[in-house]
Amino acid sequence: MAQWFWRWCNIFIQDGVHSQTAAHAEYDTHRYRLYKYNELDHTTSMHPENSFKCYQQNSSSILKDFYQLDCSNPFLKQISLAKLNAKDDVCELFNNSIDGTEYRTLYHRIKMDFQNFTEKITHYDILKMGDACPGCHHIQLIDGQLFIVQRSTAFNYQTRSRSIKTMLKHVTDTFKTIGNFEMFIHLQDAVFLKSPELDRMKHKVPVFGLTKTYSKIKRSLHPDGIVLIPCFTLWFFTAPYIGRWRNIVENLPKEADKIKWEYRIGKVVWRGARNGERAWLTGIGEQRNKSLLDIEFMDWKPGNHSQIYTDNFKTIYQYCEYKYLLHQEGSTYSNRLKYLLLCGSPVIYANFQGWQEYWYHLLKHDYNVLEFKAKGNETLFTNITEEISKDDNKAKRIGINGRALVQKYLNEQAILCYFRNVLIEYSKLFAYKPVRHPDAIDIDDFLVGYSS
Repeated sequence: MAQWFWRWCNIFIQDGVHSQTAAHAEYDTHRYRLYKYNELDHTTSMHPENSFKCYQQNSSSILKDFYQLDCSNPFLKQISLAKLNAKDDVCELFNNSIDGTEYRTLYHRIKMDFQNFTEKITHYDILKMGDACPGCHHIQLIDGQLFIVQRSTAFNYQTRSRSIKTMLKHVTDTFKTIGNFEMFIHLQDAVFLKSPELDRMKHKVPVFGLTKTYSKIKRSLHPDGIVLIPCFTLWFFTAPYIGRWRNIVENLPKEADKIKWEYRIGKVVWRGARNGERAWLTGIGEQRNKSLLDIEFMDWKPGNHSQIYTDNFKTIYQYCEYKYLLHQEGSTYSNRLKYLLLCGSPVIYANFQGWQEYWYHLLKHDYNVLEFKAKGNETLFTNITEEISKDDNKAKRIGINGRALVQKYLNEQAILCYFRNVLIEYSKLFAYKPVRHPDAIDIDDFLVGYSS
């Protein structure tokens, strides 16, 4: 009986996709045997028929990381591959709408981003984009093998490049149904090509970026030319007390819940640098003497507690000590929002420039976030803060829904599924099979020996 379990697990190790025909045949024929085997496994805290494994289980080492779940996540602990039909795609587990509309399904963003790209991509098109975007990272996937084209001009800061490429490796190792492609990834806070003229042009090849906006800004590639991918922080972030995103999703809610919402500090808290559209905070928000506000600017210089920030810096765990949280864009997007939502306190999102990450279409005012768009309107800001402070039921509901959004749609499995679907959609555009670039190295060689 055990041999069937090991054979079935090996299918997942090799193929990594539930929808593979061979896996279906093995899986369906011997499902009842797997049930019996799992019933003998007393280490699992999940349903007996569940094909995923918890992080803590030793047996999970035989499975790809994708099939190892944080079983304290209230959404993930309910997942079972055994409940899927043979024709189902495991990634559809993460595509339910938050409000019943197609717009607020996770993968709808992919449909929106790719509607601007309908022409087949040729090798000449790739050469043109490679010249137009010297700061981009050039990636190739050929017959399931991931290559990094070495470019001295490609932008990198801290772990951005390594985090994105590690994520890509996990996607392509887990899912073997992705077609061949060549792509260009831009890792700066705003996507731009080598000239303003090129920024304004329509291109057949998209640039894959972390954020975009339809607001008029000083310099950026037109947003229709950008396909959004997961932020590097969804793998690893070097900011103090953060690190691996997977660990944050698992641990931050537990730490936050050590203080019941009713006993958290009854103030709106924010800390941040003086950049972007944050000048309004000087007159409206930076007022510690007001009973509802604990809002301060901090500087990018060493303090007693951090080599990066001044002493009024707060860790993400300290934000969770407050009942109400304020999020504000910086010069472009700010990646802090997802961390704040995990606290389970309602987040007031000061959204003035409309910078988007790939999952922002799932945000819904008065449901999982409170949007504030009237920059400089002190009366409206005061009304929002006072109203939410007087309605505990609404505040707790928005906080609960905000956390649930992150746990369901930004867990590691959902992130990898989103990235996979982006790559599958992109690979459909190719009119040719890429050939390995003379400067390309294997992803494994990059990860062990290169930093750009």
